[in-house]
Amino acid sequence: MKAIQRITVMLLCIVLMASCGTRKSSVAKSNAKADSNTTLLQNIVQTVNANRQSETFVTAKASFAFQTGSKTTSLGGMLRMKRNDVIQLSLVTFGILEVARIEVTPDYFMIVDKMGKQYVKAAFRDIPFFDGANIDFHTLQSLFWGELFLLAESGTMPAEKQFAKSADGDKVTLVNADSRLAVLTFIVNAIDGLVRQVAVSSHRTGVSPYMTWDYVEFSPLGEKKFPTRHDISIAAGSRPFKATLSLSNLRNDSGWETRTDISGRSYKEITADKLMSYLMNLNR
Repeated sequence: MKAIQRITVMLLCIVLMASCGTRKSSVAKSNAKADSNTTLLQNIVQTVNANRQSETFVTAKASFAFQTGSKTTSLGGMLRMKRNDVIQLSLVTFGILEVARIEVTPDYFMIVDKMGKQYVKAAFRDIPFFDGANIDFHTLQSLFWGELFLLAESGTMPAEKQFAKSADGDKVTLVNADSRLAVLTFIVNAIDGLVRQVAVSSHRTGVSPYMTWDYVEFSPLGEKKFPTRHDISIAAGSRPFKATLSLSNLRNDSGWETRTDISGRSYKEITADKLMSYLMNLNR
């Protein structure tokens, strides 16, 4: 009996010691995780900025799917971009016929309707929607390139102190509410340091984002990755809009014209105040 009691006491001691050891280990792991999260959040903006695509040129075959209401339209095309200089989107039907081109530079926003022989060209400040929301060329560039940005900062690289940060596993949320016009929320993957979603919402509490831009897939370009599938949803206005931009044959080609010349081609110019109406009717 005494032998059994001694064995029982020994087993209890082993269990208690194991329990204490496990608890200490758990606390240590918990503390290590907390320390790791703190370090991660302290440097996450720097990490994301370091992952910015370093190539100057980006070119790719593009596939567009637009949805407004119950109607979906699909088009092929090309995306060509030069860092801090131009974004060109060519829309093509039947694989060969370019029907429209959107060209954005730091100086202007232009849409060329090649079928209707008309075009719109205006400075950002002359377009009420862009001017009112402090959207400029660099804002659009960052959206296409999958980068952190701030409104009305003209391409300035964001800093750690400009975001409120929180972590949930591998997902890090960065929020900037400095702009009086909108709140920017970025979802970042902590493992690869890539932006996975941008959401733009109102300052009013509880209001859903009126735009979300998701980066679903990435492909290598040079030494870094570039987003090759963009899911875009815009809820503002009476006509919600969804689009998917899929990119393939990703390259850094520089052998293309960075400006579209429409002089001498009998194109009719549409005034700037008709631009937004024209944009909304492209898919009708």
